[in-house]
Amino acid sequence: MVIKLEKDLEIVKEEGNISLPKDILEKIEIFWKKQTEENPHLFNGEVWSVTKIEELEEKIRLTIQKTNYAHYLYDERVGLDKKFACYNLNGGILLETIDKKYIVGEMDETTSYPKGLQISGGNLDQNDIKEDGTVDLIGNIARELKEELNLDLFDKNIIETYKMQYMEIPEGKRHSYAPMLKGFLKFTSEEMKKYYKDYKEYLTQTNQEVEFTKLHFINKENALEQINNMDNPKRPYLRDLLYMDSQK
Repeated sequence: MVIKLEKDLEIVKEEGNISLPKDILEKIEIFWKKQTEENPHLFNGEVWSVTKIEELEEKIRLTIQKTNYAHYLYDERVGLDKKFACYNLNGGILLETIDKKYIVGEMDETTSYPKGLQISGGNLDQNDIKEDGTVDLIGNIARELKEELNLDLFDKNIIETYKMQYMEIPEGKRHSYAPMLKGFLKFTSEEMKKYYKDYKEYLTQTNQEVEFTKLHFINKENALEQINNMDNPKRPYLRDLLYMDSQK
């Protein structure tokens, strides 16, 4: 489920790692071994899970604690009781081109979500945690955007404006908090298509990871209809996000 953010967002780190019972850890270990046999590209890196959410007078505060990607993926694919779930925190950005098209990436076959559709973004890592324990979420989104699409969030010749505007929150078996920027790209969809084609060729030639095998350009005026007609798996937030933004 996606909500519109009406208040500022603050994210703070809780010390230590999330502790799970032995029997759950064993199940996750067996699951992870099978996943890596099927996809050797998977990496069990750090993931930050939301342990508390507080709505204060002027802001929303999320408290996070470290866990790992195996915990996250097990919860996503198999499911865990809410007490032991991974409430994964990740950032993203919905980009709109000059000609009013949304940019949606299709994940590469080598990723954990082959052919899946999502906006640019990803999980936090230790570099996003400041010395005072707060989280630089904008910096996280900027880094992911640079890695995935080679776009500089802070260059106004590329992205005219951006604002923290939406957030996915947990619903049902989906345990995720995903604050999302809305950004206005100073490229047309055709310009961006060519730009990304060149960038993907560069990544391939230099043996670097390609996260998006292709980009899809979704018309703002009929975004929901267009995305529903695509057979690819879709991140659960995607329909809500595109519908909510296209109504403005």
